[in-house]
Amino acid sequence: MINLETFLHQYPVESFKRGNIILHQDVEPTHAFVVKKGVIKTYNITSKGEEQPIGFHVAGDIIPLEWVFQKITKSMYFYEASNNCQVYVVPKEELLTYIQSDLEVMSRVLDRVVWRGLVHSTHINALEQSKASDKVLYTIHYLALYFGHDLKKDVVEISMPITQQDIANFTGLTRETVGIELKKLVQQKIILTRRHHYVVKTDKLNELLDDEYEHRLIR
Repeated sequence: MINLETFLHQYPVESFKRGNIILHQDVEPTHAFVVKKGVIKTYNITSKGEEQPIGFHVAGDIIPLEWVFQKITKSMYFYEASNNCQVYVVPKEELLTYIQSDLEVMSRVLDRVVWRGLVHSTHINALEQSKASDKVLYTIHYLALYFGHDLKKDVVEISMPITQQDIANFTGLTRETVGIELKKLVQQKIILTRRHHYVVKTDKLNELLDDEYEHRLIR
């Protein structure tokens, strides 16, 4: 059996710029997508027309996975490019047959599902914080934990562009409140900003967290 990367290389790749919609909510997909490069965010639109983030997908993720495994008939969310990204476009039946015919590939998919569960539980923990300052702090923790890469000891850069409005949408706070809380974290030298990218000093972050920060999870 060919490995997953070789399997995917036989299918076309589509490129999307930041802000492009890859898949609309309540639409039946025509193909599955496997993220090759970049970050894709998923979200709902509330009755007030506000964006309600659900999560993010990175290289190797299959979207929408629930549709591929025949648990839904239409997309549950909007899928939007958070930065310039590329996806493989694969017929659902061919992808599902390939996954189910290879134990190693199925194991990799299961590993992804477990990983997504960890991501969502950390997201929920951030949302459950009662104070605005803690919501922002734990959201930075979440983003650094799952999307950060080491610059040096105790310094991590979140590897995708994040605006104050993105964090506001993510936490349910106003942009103004998020701006105030982020300014506090900058003043405390917990974070630095670099053109919508955040650099996090994890040793200082750890001093404010109830749970000890871990930025080297097994992936």
